[in-house]
Formats: sequence, structure tokens, C-alpha cells
Amino acid sequence: MSEKQETYTLPVKGMTCAACAVSIEKTLKKLEGVDSAQVNYATNTVLVALSGGVKLPQLKKAVKKSGYDLLLDKTGIDSKDSELKGLERHLYLALPLTVVIVVLSMFVGPFEYKNFVLLLLTLPVLFWSGLRFYKSAISQLSRLSVNMDTLIATGTGAAFLFSLVVTLFPTLLTDQGQTAHVYYESAAVIVSFILLGKYLEERAKSKTSSAIEKLYSLNVNTVTRLTNGNQETVKIEEVAIGDLLLVKAGDRIPVDGVLVEGESTIDESMLSGEAIPVEKLVGDFVKAGTVNLRSSLQVRAEKLGAATVLGQIIKMVSEAMGSKAPAQKLADKIASVFVPIVLALALTTFCTWYFLVPDASLTLAFVNTFNVLIIACPCALGLAIPTALMVGIGKAASKGILIKNAIGLEKAKQIKKLFLDKTGTISKGKLEVTDSKLFFPDDEKLELLSILNGLESSSSHPIASAIVDHLNQEYRLFPFQIAQVDTLPGVGLFAKIEDVRYEVSGMETSRIQRLSKEQVSLVKSFQEKGLSIVLFWKNEELKGCFGLKDTLKSNSRNIVSALQRKGISIEILSGDHEAAVASVAYEVGIDEYRSGLLPADKARIIAEAQKLGAVGFAGDGINDAPALAKADLSIAMSTGTDIAIESADVTVMAGDLSKIGELIRISGQTVRTMNQNLFWAFIYNVIAIPIAAGVLIPVNGFMLNPMIAGAAMAFSSLSVVLNSLRLKAAK
Repeated sequence: MSEKQETYTLPVKGMTCAACAVSIEKTLKKLEGVDSAQVNYATNTVLVALSGGVKLPQLKKAVKKSGYDLLLDKTGIDSKDSELKGLERHLYLALPLTVVIVVLSMFVGPFEYKNFVLLLLTLPVLFWSGLRFYKSAISQLSRLSVNMDTLIATGTGAAFLFSLVVTLFPTLLTDQGQTAHVYYESAAVIVSFILLGKYLEERAKSKTSSAIEKLYSLNVNTVTRLTNGNQETVKIEEVAIGDLLLVKAGDRIPVDGVLVEGESTIDESMLSGEAIPVEKLVGDFVKAGTVNLRSSLQVRAEKLGAATVLGQIIKMVSEAMGSKAPAQKLADKIASVFVPIVLALALTTFCTWYFLVPDASLTLAFVNTFNVLIIACPCALGLAIPTALMVGIGKAASKGILIKNAIGLEKAKQIKKLFLDKTGTISKGKLEVTDSKLFFPDDEKLELLSILNGLESSSSHPIASAIVDHLNQEYRLFPFQIAQVDTLPGVGLFAKIEDVRYEVSGMETSRIQRLSKEQVSLVKSFQEKGLSIVLFWKNEELKGCFGLKDTLKSNSRNIVSALQRKGISIEILSGDHEAAVASVAYEVGIDEYRSGLLPADKARIIAEAQKLGAVGFAGDGINDAPALAKADLSIAMSTGTDIAIESADVTVMAGDLSKIGELIRISGQTVRTMNQNLFWAFIYNVIAIPIAAGVLIPVNGFMLNPMIAGAAMAFSSLSVVLNSLRLKAAK
């Protein structure tokens, strides 16, 4: 019999690039009892599946040997805060010092001890603010591995060491007719800029865990348990299956269970995404995290903790966020090959000039070697992707599109299938009266509609609020003051005024017998449109019929049409009933739709669609969080819940669907710019490194001056940045 498999999502500390994630994965997969390990660099977490009795401390020990740290408790959140604060401290020192170094180097003429001043200013930038890069590079080298930190340390270290030699022994170059130039500003600028990028990246990453924290906040900590008629307050952990719990009006339901006493209205929007609360009677099933709106209930616990629907949502979001991101880190892949090649070329250059070329001096070999390292500085390669991303993300923000991470921006252009939630995404998420019919003469209008207004004004139900808004806008009526309004559980409201009974109800089968043929035909036409029906009665006689629906956003149809013209297939996924979803789909021109879905259903449908290509999902509710976390591109409406927003890669301000098309366009421009940057950064090195190594010396005597090598390196970086800035002006 196989042992039970357990999954954990754990924070990882010390990762600096995708190569680190790969290294940790390999380390964990080697351990016996680890069935799978997926490291997510974007969220600094690892999702591990364990069996065979392996313990978490064993994983931590193995990861520690690899140069990283696995956090087994809630210190993961604290470590993120400390990481951000540490980066801030380093930036506060590095940035102003770098500005001073650049000004002295580029705009101030020679003065006594200038190089020593630059040396003193550069030391804290490189070896305090930038120490992390050197420590990481050394750790990687000790395990015969490389990452982006190796590139940073190699380039800045080469520039610094060459400058240090020039500062301490300037005659080594001047005696050979070379200019004793230093490159402190290059090293400082590289470290400061990359630190700034890391800070912005970590700040974005720190927000990802808040989605899980908000989901956990829906759990109830203490409950009222009923034992032999007595009430006692206990922790939720003490509740057992079969316990009877008291849930007061306004409280969240703590467990999945059966309603055994009481009747109430339950807000299930966190599961269904629909604004209309659900009437619950004895025998009905209620779910953890939903809100009891009206009266006290007694609920018998049937599912607890992780087994509840809410627990499953938390598990799905956690695992989707912890799974490995599909985006490939191209710069890291190039770096894994590029760095060893550059180091080998530098060593070959030195050996060739010192040992094989007759009459070559140590200085000549030294200069050519460091020319290779300086001109091959990975600054352009390191800047190629982040600068394009920063400009692209900034441009998107100016258009009202907030992008949480680079994955969202990279993936948008690849989307061929887009799923849309209905309520709050295509529609406004607010019920409105769209159709109505009154069955009484005008001389009774003031009296009857005022009474209806009075009945509905006594309720906080969204349908009642929509009726009141309709009456106020259409007829400008004051509500009739009614002394007592009673509730018909699962039906509606009623009141007696001078022995006359007035009722507000929904459309039940028992009510159809009271309607005329004309009225039955009217009700059916409302139902065919996907409308929710509200009936107003006076002594069993129908006086008014109202049809309500969640109306479309004004531009939904045009936006859907524009996306379809781009070749994107669109489908609606909704928890609402079929008639309502079908009506919305028809109005906006979408052929495919699915209704009556739970959060798990939406996530499952997206997982199936991902087998055929990249999938996007746009939603706004707590119920959409698992689907948002699962999709390749997740888009949240800013008008929706915080949890949906935190689960998504992209947030669209004002819930404007037109921004999705804008996002796809900016994504295409940004990815194209990233590819251009990588190409030119790579080609620059292919052309420049041989010249730096001195291949032209035997041909025409040309030897590259280190100052020119530094200028070429700076220009390569500048060209990448300028190319990225073109994104701002792109139409």
C-alpha cells in the first residue's frame, strides 16, 4: 500500500534568477521521498509533493547546502519585508554615491588624488550595496554553476580591478604608452541600476501572497457551539463533524453543513460571483465563508477546514501560484553559456599574448584580457529584458492597465482563447429593472406604487433595492410608511394595510394558476430574456410584473467584436443560471458560454483549454480567484474584490474591458523590443570581443584602448535603453 502524498507550498529565500529555481528543483528532486518539486521564481515559493516519510527539515537542509534557504514557517512573509527593506537601504546609499561618481568621472577635470577619491566612493557601492551579487556569484561558482549574478560580478569586478590597478600602479600603462583610465563609474552604475530593478521586482512579488492571506481571512476563528441547548464559544479547531453551531445574522458561516433550524438569506457571492443572495430553508446545504444576512441559524457541521469549499479554493490558489511559471527566462539561458565562454576567452587572450606572441609584455596581455572582460560586461544583456519590461509596464499603467509581473506582459500577446466571467466583467454587476408591466388604471398608480415602494424599502435585498431605484427614477414616489412588513421565507414580503394584503414575490409554480393567459405570456417572455421576475400582488390579484437583469457595460459588445477580429476565441464562464448567461452571450455576440459553474469548475475548464495553447481569464469576484491563478494570463477588474485583483497578473482600472485589447497590443510591442535588445546585446559581444582580444593587432596594428572598450560597453547599454524607450512613443 502506497503512502499518502502530501503537498506543501513553502517560501524560498536567496533566489536571484530562473537558474536558481532550476538549481533548487534539481536539489529537491534528488531526495528520496520527494515525488515532485516546482519552484516558482515569480513568487519565491516551491510546491513540493512528498511521500515515503521524508520530513520538511530534510528539505531545508538540502536546500541550505545549495546556497538557498527554505522557510518552514510564517517567517516567509517577514523575510519578504526584510528583503525589501534591505534593498531600500542599499539603494539609499548606492544611488547618491553613483551620481557623485558619474559627475566626477564625466564632468570634472583631473585633480590630485581624483582616482583615489573615486575608489573610496565606489567601494561601498560595490562591496556593501552590491555585495549580494558577489556572494551569489561565488556560491554559484563553488558548485560549478552560473547565473545572472555571475555576469554582474564578472563585469563590474573586471571594471573595478582594472581601475584599482590603474589607481595603485598607473605607470604600468603609461610606460607602455597607454592611457591610465579608470572605470569606477561603469561598475557603480551597473550595480545601482540592477539594484533598482531588483527592488521594483521584489516589491511586485511581495504582493502575491496577500491573495492567500485575504482568502484565509474569510475563515472564522471562533464559533458558538450548541450542546444540549447550552451555548459555548470555542475555537474553530475544536469543532467536530456533527456538531451543531449557531450562526447569527451578519456572521460568516464557519463550516460546510446542513441548515437544521431557521430560515435566512445567504450571500454566496464569494462562491457564485452573483450579487443576488440565496434563500435558505431547513435542510439546505450552506458553505463556509458565505455570509448569513438576516436571522440566526443552526447549522450541523459536515465538512471542516481544508475539506470545505473555501478550503479547496485556498488550496487551488496556493498551488496555482506555487506552480512553475511557463515564461522562459531567455537572458538566464544565454548567461549560462555566455559567461563560461567569456571567461574562457579572457584566459585564452592572456595566455596567447603572454606565452605565444613574441616580445609581448605582461601589460599588453593584461590590457587585452581586461578589454575582453570590460567590453563583454553583461550590462547590455542584463538590461535587455528589464528595461523593455519597465517601459512596457509603465506605458500600460498610463493606459489604466496595472501589470503585477513580467509574465502577464509576456503572455498577453500569445493568448488565443479568452474566458470571461459575466457579472462585473461583461455586465455591471448590479441588478436593474429593464422591463415592467402594471395591471391597474392610472388613478391607482400613486397609491399602489407607493405601497410597493414601502414594502421594498423595508428590505436590503439587492432585488428590493433595484425595485426601489426603479420606482424613484421612473415615478419619483415616496415610500408608503408601513407599520409592519413580514417575510415569506423563500418567497418575498407581505404586509396588511386596512385588511388588504399586499405581497411581493418571485415566480413560483403555485403562482402561475393565479395569472391570466396574457400575464403568463408576459412572464414567459421575461424568462426567455433571462430576467429575474418580481410580482406585486393585492389580495391575490397581480398588480405589477417587473423583470430585472444585470445589464451590460456600455462598450462590451464593441470590445468583444474587436478581440474576435484579432483572432481571439471568447467564451463566458459564469455561476449564474443558463437563461441569464445565454441572454448576455447573445447580446455581446459570443457563441460559447457555460453557466451554473463553481470556482473549481472554472479552474478545471481553463486547465483543459491550456492543453491547446495559452489561455486568458478575466473576472472580478472571490469565486474567480482559482481560475485567475490557473490561467496563463489572468485579468482582474479593479471594480471587483481585492482577492481577485491580488490573484491576477493584470488589473484593468474602472473594469474597462477595452483595456484587454490595449494590453495585447502593448505586450506585442514589448516582447518585440525585448527580442531586439537581446539580439543587439548578443551581436555586440560577437563583434566586439575579438577586437578587444587584439585580433586586429597582427593585421594593422590596431589595439583597442581600454577607454574605448569602456565607451563601447556604455554605448551598448545606452542603445538597449534607448531602444526600450521607443516603446513610449509607439502607437
